[in-house]
Amino acid sequence: MTTTVAKYLREHGWAIISQADTGKKERGIDIHATRLKEALVIEVKGYPSRGYRDPNRSGETKPTNPSLQAQHWYAHALLKALRMQSAYPTAQVAIALPDFPRYRSLFSETSFALQRLGVIILFVAETGIVEPIGL
Repeated sequence: MTTTVAKYLREHGWAIISQADTGKKERGIDIHATRLKEALVIEVKGYPSRGYRDPNRSGETKPTNPSLQAQHWYAHALLKALRMQSAYPTAQVAIALPDFPRYRSLFSETSFALQRLGVIILFVAETGIVEPIGL
């Protein structure tokens, strides 16, 4: 999903400064981009599945319901957004999420606060279409 968001940004005039390899679980900012004098830092989250991506655990079922796990990941993304705002005070801060009903409902519950904080949301459809909210 990080690649899809980076492609979208390039198509809209952003230069990608750095892009984490989320497949290798790289830490830090997932995407750092610039356009003219603007900076944008993005935390990217996926949608949890019932199974593990780790080949050593394939065939095992995760104990946490994907909907509940999505809530945990959303909360982690919000904390990361706050930390990024502190670390990059002049940058715009965004969270990119797959466009699934659970993430949409969590966003609708928090959209007023996110707007007040200036946090941008990027919903990414399975087709690759990116819907920015607040960008």
